[in-house]
Parts: sequence; C-alpha cells; structure tokens
Amino acid sequence: MDDWTHEQLAAAVETYRWMQQRAADGFSFNKTQLYRELALKYGRTAKAWEYRMQNISHVLEQLDQEWIDGLKPAKNVGTEVTGVLIKLLKVAPPTAVSPATLTRLEQQRQIVSDSGYYLPENVEDQRARVLRSIVQRQGQREFRAALLEAYGGRCAMTGCGVVDVLEAAHIHRYLGRETNVVSNGLLLRSDLHTLFDLNLIGVDTTTMRICVAPTLAGSSYQDLIGKSLARPIVKGCDVDRLQLEKHRALCDW
Repeated sequence: MDDWTHEQLAAAVETYRWMQQRAADGFSFNKTQLYRELALKYGRTAKAWEYRMQNISHVLEQLDQEWIDGLKPAKNVGTEVTGVLIKLLKVAPPTAVSPATLTRLEQQRQIVSDSGYYLPENVEDQRARVLRSIVQRQGQREFRAALLEAYGGRCAMTGCGVVDVLEAAHIHRYLGRETNVVSNGLLLRSDLHTLFDLNLIGVDTTTMRICVAPTLAGSSYQDLIGKSLARPIVKGCDVDRLQLEKHRALCDW
C-alpha cells in the first residue's frame, strides 16, 4: 500500500472527513497544523499528509462525491490504496459491475496497452488515433445521423444537446448492417452509452421510464431514476420495446 499502514490511511480519512464536516458547518480550520499533528503522531512529513488528502479528493471525485475545496485531486493513487480508501470512506463505487464484465474490460485494456495505443509515434498520430476512437464510439455514420434526426440531436435520457458527445447506442448488440435501424437504437450521451452497454442503466418498458442499478446509488446518475425516456420526434422511428425489454432482462438487479 505504498508503505502506508492501514492506521495511517484511516487517520488520513478521519481527518479529511472532519475537515469536510467543519467546512460544511461553516467553520474554518488550519490544514497545515493538522498535517503537522498527523506527522508527529503517525510519522511521515506534513507534505506527505497533504498529498494523501489530495489522493482522497481524487477517490471521492471518481466516486462522484463532494471533495474539499482547496485540496485539488491528485491522481497518483495505487489500486490497493484506492480500495482501502473506498472502504474507509464508506462509499460504494458507482460503476460496480459483475466480476465477469470486469475481467473482460481488463482483458481489453491489456490488449490496448500491448498494442501500443498509449504510445503514439508523434502528436499527429495521437490526434488521428483519438479521432478514430471517437468516430468508432459514436457509431456508423448513417446510423448515428438517423438517430440524431430522430431524437432532434438530443440524448434520449438526459436531453443533452451537445452533439459531439452523443453516440448511436445499439439496444440489441451490433450484428451487421441489419441491426443498424433506428428502432434498435438510442441516441445517448457517451457516459450513458457505456452504462447502458454494461447493463447498469435500462428502461422499464411498462412505463418507458429509466431504471438505474443500485450500485449507482449516491451518484449523479441516481437522478435519472423514473425519468421518462424521450420519444423520437420523427414519425415512424419509435423504439423497439421488445429489444428494450430484452436489454432490461440482462440487467441482473
């Protein structure tokens, strides 16, 4: 755990939560003095304690939770430390998925890493790769264009009208051009497309309202619960309820 003991991490979280409560109550506190006291009691430098507090801010940010202003999130947190901090913070990860899905995601990450995707030869190569990735994620041109028209250029779940982040999501997985029909698609914001594909967000076809996995409780996605799925504004482009029902059945919650 980066040589930090469980006792030290627990002390960091306890102090962080205390500062967070003080700030919420409108009271001031001296961060520098707190770090010095932690250093005297548990060892390490005051600077190290400050950086660990920033790590906690990063973990909270990733969990879509409030973090202390003035403690800008610092990303360099090891996987093991992150796990311990999450438990100590008593916050459930918002994107918890099944072990099988996590395994498949990790396999894909390894493939991407081994292919050198993160090590482009130059800036232009990097830009080209990023653009290709965006285009692939947004979906086939004709399919996406049809969905953009059908939904008036707005996300079917949030109403977001930023076209650059809207993607053509298949309800039934892509099996060739025959599945590229508007009724088998939803225009979704990129993050919702990911959650939909991971079966963490679905639609109750009896009410046509959005359902959200319990693992997302406490996150901003909770606000989508019970919200009506937007209907296409173009006549004859209604979503295929049977496919939505099959997708919902895949959501094991």
